[in-house]
Amino acid sequence: MTTVMYPEILNTVPQDDKNCRSDDSGGEVFRNIPKNSSIFRVWRIEGLRATVVSSNNMGLFLSESAYIVYAVSAKDGALPYPGMPIKDLKDTSVVRAIHFWIGANCDSTVSGAAALRAAELDSQTSAMILTREAQGRESPRFLAYFRQRLVVENLHHESPDCTLHRVSGVAVPILTELKRVHWEHFSCRDVILVDVHSKGVVFLWLGSLSDPLHKRHAASLLESRKENNNGRVIVVEDGYEQTLSANDRELFSIVLDPSVRVVAPDRQHRVNPPSPIKLYKCSEQSGKYKVAELKSGPILRDDLTSGSVYLVDRGEAGVWGWVGRDVNARERLEAVRNARGFIKKKDYSDGVPVARTTEGHEPAEMKALLRGWEPSKMRPLTLPVSFEPDYMNERPRMAAECQLVDDGSGERTLWRVELKEGMVQVEEDKGIYYAETCYVMLYKYGQGRRCRSIVYCWEGVHSVKMDRDAALTVACRLSEETNAQLVKAAQGREPPHLLQIYDGKLKILAGRHRNSPPKKYLVRVFGSTPYTSKAVERPLRASSLDSSAVFILFSGAPIVWCGGKSTGDARQTSRRLAPRNAPLITEGKENDDFWAELGGIGAYSTETEEVGEELDKHLFQCCTENGLFVGEQILGFRQNSLIPETVWLLDAGSMIWVWIGKFSNPRTLQECVEDATVYLYTHPAGRNRNTTISVIKQGLEPATFIGLFDNWNHNLLRDYKPFEIFCTLLEDRDQSARTQTTSKATTDFDNYIKYPPAMLKSEPDNLPAGVDVRRKEMHLTYDNFIAIFKMEPAEFEKLPTWKRQRLKQAAGLF
Repeated sequence: MTTVMYPEILNTVPQDDKNCRSDDSGGEVFRNIPKNSSIFRVWRIEGLRATVVSSNNMGLFLSESAYIVYAVSAKDGALPYPGMPIKDLKDTSVVRAIHFWIGANCDSTVSGAAALRAAELDSQTSAMILTREAQGRESPRFLAYFRQRLVVENLHHESPDCTLHRVSGVAVPILTELKRVHWEHFSCRDVILVDVHSKGVVFLWLGSLSDPLHKRHAASLLESRKENNNGRVIVVEDGYEQTLSANDRELFSIVLDPSVRVVAPDRQHRVNPPSPIKLYKCSEQSGKYKVAELKSGPILRDDLTSGSVYLVDRGEAGVWGWVGRDVNARERLEAVRNARGFIKKKDYSDGVPVARTTEGHEPAEMKALLRGWEPSKMRPLTLPVSFEPDYMNERPRMAAECQLVDDGSGERTLWRVELKEGMVQVEEDKGIYYAETCYVMLYKYGQGRRCRSIVYCWEGVHSVKMDRDAALTVACRLSEETNAQLVKAAQGREPPHLLQIYDGKLKILAGRHRNSPPKKYLVRVFGSTPYTSKAVERPLRASSLDSSAVFILFSGAPIVWCGGKSTGDARQTSRRLAPRNAPLITEGKENDDFWAELGGIGAYSTETEEVGEELDKHLFQCCTENGLFVGEQILGFRQNSLIPETVWLLDAGSMIWVWIGKFSNPRTLQECVEDATVYLYTHPAGRNRNTTISVIKQGLEPATFIGLFDNWNHNLLRDYKPFEIFCTLLEDRDQSARTQTTSKATTDFDNYIKYPPAMLKSEPDNLPAGVDVRRKEMHLTYDNFIAIFKMEPAEFEKLPTWKRQRLKQAAGLF
């Protein structure tokens, strides 16, 4: 029997060390496994036995088999990986994770043995995380272990003449061998390697809607194959198969018969959208296991109690089992099995990810689903009174922590934006915003080549949607024109740098914009430093006061009122906002004139100030479909996780960053903001919808973003080669020599999903969703178009309307 390893290892079964085979109990192989040392170990299940997989074969899986992965690392350290050195972690908090992986063609005996062996390993090591992994539905943690690639092969009794591999994956390439060489596996969204072993040729087939990231992964895999002189590479585009040279076209037609060519518009289970989050409580009653729904999201940490087992359900996106510290050992060990039973009762698909964690050891990816873990411990930093941008460029971690690029003394221009009036420049920016208005600011900082810009779009809490939309449109256009960082902010969640620009003196007043403030108004003071402080208007009455806060009454003779429980920081901040000669009075020392200004003495309560939550950073591919965020999370991310072929979303807690790669599919700034908004609106933990969103482009990252990564290298992507250059090198040709049509450059022909001619000749009611009935010909592949109309799509577009209609009628496409 042989497997076809791709790309380095060919026609060999992984030869595991016979001395590492376990007996039928499974106990021997796990006997000396360390609990408190960094380690990465993989076993393959053969019958009922577990066999150790050698380090050079880790990352290679057979679809007919099941595997167990055991990974231990320091809690605050990097994730484990194949071949990592074993290091003692006795004095460090550790994360012990067990994964049992089930191949798509694995029989129930083997998968059952994998679950049993994983439970044995769990009972011996007391793992914090136990996960069932299914082929094609692996968890972000499992994928993050394999830093080079993940390969899934089929077992072959004889060496095949030709194989198909689908290329997928986000952070790293995933190469999956398909069952047989046939068009049934192809969709417009796929990147597929057609490997003709007998001829030493690989066709790289690119679906018309394939992800640039997958193309890049395929090129990387093929480059390593090319370095080993493993044959010739030919790039084939979806629907353009007949444009290949005669010899290549003949070979491609032999392995994939063009007469039965059908390329689906999409692939089933390509995306598994999450369902609204729900919490279930598990209990045993009269010998029967009961699962009762407790609530829909958002779920709070306090909803979970130490004496019980809970299920956190997100439908096809996965189910987490949470085990309280007081739960007995049997329930703890059976949590995954019971979660699997829950999935079957819910009629979810068999590959739904299932994981178990224990109280006090929840991983970041599970904690992100719930709210109320820990209040923020971050205290504002004391900074110099003034400093240049270089100060923060040299201290990116500090810049990220306080979210400042400079001291706010740069050049600024402010506009108020309304749908009716458009952009109106605020001639004299007095540091006063109004709650019914939207503002756009262009801020410039730095000098010469280091000159950068930020465009702020601030939305008043009582502004109307039409004005908010108009302001965002203006901000996006201005940001594109100036190559600036875009920051969308809402009242109450002002970015620290925006507050720093006004030296902590920003006032937010009620009503619509006016050129001068009212003669008398009351504001509450927030914050303690120039980058955290501001003043927000409260109704002019005694009931607005609060014993824990400081207020300023602006009138002919301004007064600072300090609540009995207010802090010294707040009192100091008020001095920045109030005139120097304003008297300071403390609660209980008010005179009659003060109460008269507020309309008389009245009762007031204590208004609790929102305490932020300590949130981990999370990186995702920025991807939404049908109003849901479906981007895959990248655990253990680093700077090199930001691959230029896609758009990334980095959730930093107080800020949602969207990073646009140079070679990603074209996306407007407004679309990026919309994607980030969908992320916030559909977040399972019910995130604040007014969280600030910032959009940046590759190569223009500010220090506030750079500081979120360890050891940022400004030259990392300097010599990065785009996919097109890779193709040139792989095919050993000049870029100009490629046999290709000109239609892509002159028409939008390739933007249409392609269907077989027979399907497009159906009645309008029977056509696939998304087909433009008036332009059915645009849904043909290029090859079919040429065969039917005997001309290029670009030539067809130039014909008079009557002639196009006559040709379409003759073809049955009218």
